[in-house]
Amino acid sequence: MLRVLGVLKVATVEQIQQIAAPHLSHRHTEKPTPSKRKQARTASHTGALSDLHKHGLAQNGGRLSGGDRLRNLTPTGLKAAARELGWPVGEMGDPARGAGRTGALHPMTVNEAVLALMRPKPDLAQLAGEPVGVLAAAQTAVDAPAGLGTIASYATEVALPATGTWSNPGRGAAQADIVITAPEDGVLLLLVEAYPLNASATAPATGPPVVTTFCQLRSRIPSWLHRTNHLSQVIFQMAPLGRHTRLVLISSSKCEHP
Repeated sequence: MLRVLGVLKVATVEQIQQIAAPHLSHRHTEKPTPSKRKQARTASHTGALSDLHKHGLAQNGGRLSGGDRLRNLTPTGLKAAARELGWPVGEMGDPARGAGRTGALHPMTVNEAVLALMRPKPDLAQLAGEPVGVLAAAQTAVDAPAGLGTIASYATEVALPATGTWSNPGRGAAQADIVITAPEDGVLLLLVEAYPLNASATAPATGPPVVTTFCQLRSRIPSWLHRTNHLSQVIFQMAPLGRHTRLVLISSSKCEHP
């Protein structure tokens, strides 16, 4: 759980569960309503978050318009997450305080993009004894095309400093919504910009040229990234597809980093 919040910065308990324990998404189908099914699926993670709160590692970050509570790590929690992820504390970024006050549209878009790209698969062994229909649905998820990497392959809201340092970027630094390093899946270094469905399809073209800025840095890659001379950037607009998320490619570019 620390690893998930360390990467996403702010998330709902359901998003944490979908990444940390995807098999739970296929349980409790006997509950009579969607809200009761979600409550049952996320009960263990809700309890674990309460424990993190008691120990000063996590805190409430407000609520979404639909009522879901947001959670984020405290500075102490970020340090603990850094140890879990094996990242330098100075490159973890800042706690996502107050995201819920503005509706957290952008963080939720980024989180849904991470879920759609990572495609966490359920552990079928954890579903032994479930009804046949549940097992069939879980098997379909397992058989679907694999996603990219694990949660440790991702970082969000990453500053790309033209001035300053990685841990203390200068003012006006470009920022990547998501950085992915998953060499085991053929992805050496990928920057992703995610835009909500209601954003204009032309918005990315007028936004900060993140990949261009990064290519022009001529500076070292942060220690938690694999060194590579190839960088790609894709820009997605989010589009819903049932309970899940579909990513629509808007544009892409790449560069050779020295």
